[in-house]
Amino acid sequence: MTLSSLGPKTNFPKFGSIAVLGRTNAGKSSLINAFVGEKVSIVSNHPQTTRRKTLGILTRASVQIAFCDTPGFHPKRNKLDGRMEEEILESLEGVDGALYLIDASDPNSKEDANFLSSVQCLRKIPLSFVFNKIDLLEENQLSKIKEHYKGKEFSCANFFVSVTEKRGLGEVLNHIIKWLPFGDFGYDPDIFTSSSEREIVEEIIREGILNQCYHEVPHSVAVVVSDFVERENGKTWIRAEIYLERESQKKILIGSSGSMIKQLGTNARKQLNHLLGRDIFLELWVKVRLKWRNQENWISRLVFKKP
Repeated sequence: MTLSSLGPKTNFPKFGSIAVLGRTNAGKSSLINAFVGEKVSIVSNHPQTTRRKTLGILTRASVQIAFCDTPGFHPKRNKLDGRMEEEILESLEGVDGALYLIDASDPNSKEDANFLSSVQCLRKIPLSFVFNKIDLLEENQLSKIKEHYKGKEFSCANFFVSVTEKRGLGEVLNHIIKWLPFGDFGYDPDIFTSSSEREIVEEIIREGILNQCYHEVPHSVAVVVSDFVERENGKTWIRAEIYLERESQKKILIGSSGSMIKQLGTNARKQLNHLLGRDIFLELWVKVRLKWRNQENWISRLVFKKP
């Protein structure tokens, strides 16, 4: 799939925003990263990897699409889950269409139907179902899914893709380009995300923790960049604070003689050197804030960056 192959060229620019929705671990972030061709959102096998809406911006000659990555919906267990649900609904305000992503290897039509029926605004905008991970299915399994979703309550186009193998993505893009209104681009054509450099740093560090740690640590982690200083020698000095909910989690993350936190810093710095295009000095501090996921003020400060 190449940008030059997407959709017919138009004499006038088209710009619009598309929300990408679905249950946790359906592959929403991976889909947007594949569309844009850059690392817009972090990816892990843990649920709740995406906590707040993030824009990935795809620009070709006459078309610009702002994809809104959203948290995956799931049962609410704490106040953070409630705030993430609000993020999903807010992401639908003013969009020109929505893609609803379904893990074809683990479909749950009842859970998906409950969510879709509860979001009334989805009936007012163009909507398509995108079934991801078809590379994990046999042909007869895929045929059953296609038959099951045919003629459901939401009558819309269905697409079957494999983000991993980049199969079927061009068809989805060509389809949603038709939804976009004519109008000037909303973003500089040279950027691929609305995230600030601080936000990129925080997410890369959190991704490293999600992929290095297991069980209790990933769900309880939040990262805040407290200092971001451009040095005269061209290097950038960054101090980041990692928040957890228990001392036992802090010990796990630091590791024996600091081995885990050192590896985390090394891996994050390598990625950031590439993403930010300059040398990074990264300093990590681990702190404990008991039950922060049930405290509105700390949720605002640690996740949504509001005072």
